[in-house]
Amino acid sequence: MTIRRIMIGVFAASGLFVTVYALRGIRNGEINFLPNVQAQEPGRKCSLKTLKGAFGIKFDGEKIGFGKLVSVSRIVFDGNGVFTTSETGRFNGNPVTRTFTGPYVVNDDCTGFLDFTSNLSVPPHEVHGDFVIVNNGQEFFVVDNEEGWAASGIGKRIN
Repeated sequence: MTIRRIMIGVFAASGLFVTVYALRGIRNGEINFLPNVQAQEPGRKCSLKTLKGAFGIKFDGEKIGFGKLVSVSRIVFDGNGVFTTSETGRFNGNPVTRTFTGPYVVNDDCTGFLDFTSNLSVPPHEVHGDFVIVNNGQEFFVVDNEEGWAASGIGKRIN
C-alpha cells in the first residue's frame, strides 16, 4: 500500500508541475499550441505586400456533379493587387494547362480574396476564392467559394 501511495503522489506532483509550467508559459507568451493556425502575430497587420512574390500552390476539389480538379500552379502576387497564375493539372481526367490573371485583396487581419475568369467551362465563368495568410506570409490557405464547387488549396512561398 505504501508504494502505491508514493506512486500516486509522484504522478500528482508531476501533473501539478506540468500544469503550472504550461500555465506560466501561456501567461508569458512562451508556449504556442497552434503556431500555424493564427493568421499573423497579434498586432501585426497584413497588406497587399504581404503576399508579394511567387508561391507554389497545390489545389484539388471538384465541380459537383461534373468532375474532379487537381492541379499544381505557380502564382505570382505583384504586391499591388494583381496576381498571375500558371497552372497544370487534370479536370475530369482531361489535361489542363492555363494561365490567368486577376485582382486580389488583402485585409489587415490577413484574410483576403482573389477573383479571375476560368475557362474550365463553356462559357467561361467568374471564380471567387477566399484565403487566409499564415506562417508570417510564407503560406496561405485558399478555398474556391463559387456556387457548385468544393475545392481548396495550400500555397507556399517559393524561396
